[in-house]
Amino acid sequence: MTRSVFAWCARCLAAERPCVLLVLLSLATVAAGAQGGQPKLGPLVDRWVQQPVDDATFRSFLSFFQYDRRLPFDVQVKASSDTGGLRRERLSFVSTSGVRVTANFVQPLSLPSAPQPAIIFLHGGTRPGKDTPRYVDFVDFFGRAGYRVLSIDMPYFGERATDLMTSFSEEEKHERLYNVPATYLGFVTQLVKDVGRSIDFLVAERRTDPSRILLLGFSRGGQMAYIVGAAESRLRGVAALYAGHMDHLELEHLPAACPANYIGRISPRPLFTMNGNYDADYSRDSTVVPLLKLARRPVESVWLETGHSLPPDNLRAPLMAWLQARLR
Repeated sequence: MTRSVFAWCARCLAAERPCVLLVLLSLATVAAGAQGGQPKLGPLVDRWVQQPVDDATFRSFLSFFQYDRRLPFDVQVKASSDTGGLRRERLSFVSTSGVRVTANFVQPLSLPSAPQPAIIFLHGGTRPGKDTPRYVDFVDFFGRAGYRVLSIDMPYFGERATDLMTSFSEEEKHERLYNVPATYLGFVTQLVKDVGRSIDFLVAERRTDPSRILLLGFSRGGQMAYIVGAAESRLRGVAALYAGHMDHLELEHLPAACPANYIGRISPRPLFTMNGNYDADYSRDSTVVPLLKLARRPVESVWLETGHSLPPDNLRAPLMAWLQARLR
């Protein structure tokens, strides 16, 4: 019964039918009721941490993320500048039909003519998205280190904001997005496609080596990196900073939107994690450690004596060493 529902969902998603998310919501009910009795959504997240879905079910998730690679990018560069040794472009390109990815692209002014490595950055859950000043500074840091970086807005944030959220308070984000299973699954599904198209864009339009593209995410972007990293096999590696299974206000996920069902499938590509011992958003004991137990080698995990914040310059050495080893 469950597998037939997954197959139905996969066909609907491939056709981008608007009603498919309601079908996926019913899938959670089917899974929860498999043991008999009245199904409930609440315990599902813990269930996936205790026992992730099997390989056949995971493979059915991958069909959710298919997209048309033949679509023209229709690249629109809104602004560009050459300052401080960096070239910065503010641009957008087509992701899927009717959907554009908005992004900041940064690279050193002087680069060899041969294709270069690149980093795709996923921001945390702030209203300005990629344009949040601390994320702009973080991306510039990697640009000055010699890397090209594509920092993209996640759906509903930054230039991709809609009327779904207005205040972007923690309560609103959870009430309208993170704790609405069907809406959140749509968010996850679109973001996986957006990263896939970002890889396509970097290779086709920005002289990038397709074998040396890494995904780097922070906070909500880090939580998404666990999912995208398993779903998108072309990535060289995945780095998730200050992220975990779910944050302190999250209640539930549908199985296809739960990082517990993905983190173990990033392997054999390398995974790097960095977390704070005093992070109040992603608690070490309740949401980070249980998720990391599901990871498979090669994994490098770093714990810092910090709360929930981007690592300061003086604590970035482990991350930079990991990046350099994968992108050289």
